[in-house]
Amino acid sequence: MTAGSVPAEMDAAVLRDFGRLTVERVPVPQPGHGEVLCRVLACGICGTDLKIVAGDYRGTWPPALPFIIGHEWSGEVAALGPGTERSGLALGDRVVAENHTGCGMCPMCRSGRYNLCERVREPGFKLYGHTAPGALAQYAVRPAVALHKVPPQVSDVAAALVNQGALTVHAARRARLEAGSCVAVFGPGLLGLLMLQVARAAGATRVITVGRGKRLVTARELGSTEVVDYSTADPVAAVRAAAGGRGADYVFDCSGNPAVLAQAMRAARRGGTIAVLGLAGGRSAELPADPLVLDELTVLGVRSSPSAYPAMISLLAAGAVATGPLTAQQYALPDVAAAFAALAGREAIRPIITMTRPDTASLAG
Repeated sequence: MTAGSVPAEMDAAVLRDFGRLTVERVPVPQPGHGEVLCRVLACGICGTDLKIVAGDYRGTWPPALPFIIGHEWSGEVAALGPGTERSGLALGDRVVAENHTGCGMCPMCRSGRYNLCERVREPGFKLYGHTAPGALAQYAVRPAVALHKVPPQVSDVAAALVNQGALTVHAARRARLEAGSCVAVFGPGLLGLLMLQVARAAGATRVITVGRGKRLVTARELGSTEVVDYSTADPVAAVRAAAGGRGADYVFDCSGNPAVLAQAMRAARRGGTIAVLGLAGGRSAELPADPLVLDELTVLGVRSSPSAYPAMISLLAAGAVATGPLTAQQYALPDVAAAFAALAGREAIRPIITMTRPDTASLAG
């Protein structure tokens, strides 16, 4: 193993009981064959993390306790495991990591759709931060093939948004978003606020964001041409009116609220496309059959971000996607409970845990 200065122990936010994270000292993980040890620099907290901590997916995400969550992060290479000699990675490289790489052998993986790996529910499959240890800690191990280098012009904190940003890139690709189109985005959380920017970067000339409160102000600042406050107006009627009376060409549901799907479908024009990005925590949604059939709507599920990390990194590096307003609330690891409370209370769009670099005087080895 090729390594820099790596301590024997690290701080990590550990889920020992559902409903509460505690910061503890735990052993630093060791990279196996084809794996890389990364020093975590920044880690975001998302709505799925809230649900995992609450126990909404208990028995699956995570399969057992104790567990370390965290899947939106950036870091730097701290040690290279055996079999990584030709990975193109070197000590000190700044990187971001995909959550999983797939088995590489099933029909989905072999077709390039490794986000839909058919072995995802088999024992031993690793979905990092969900079924395998995450990065809400000072160090994390990942396969070299899951890592992507980050250029200097992208900050550590901005890089922590690549995970969610790449999901919106995949959504735009899957929807086959065309230049000059009209887009509606439901849900101005982090996902929606990235989605509207990626839609603009992909050529959408009109973007209508549906939500409420001060996040609609942020949506305007980030390029949304119109906003709809669903607390004061019927969102379907307002979107259709803003889209010239005929509905949006593409609707991206980033809300995670099952009640929104029917609204999103009715806000689309005839022949339009609805892409669903948000998880609903196991809840069911109404799917109105008549407009689906009579308007020949296309409804798409969007999972993860196959082959989309490089594009998102390029968008950040070029300044096509802004992250400053999205990451204003930053916390140290010992303050992880406050970060979770800020997200749950809608006080923060994306709380970011920033890690201090280890004290080299106390390193082992």
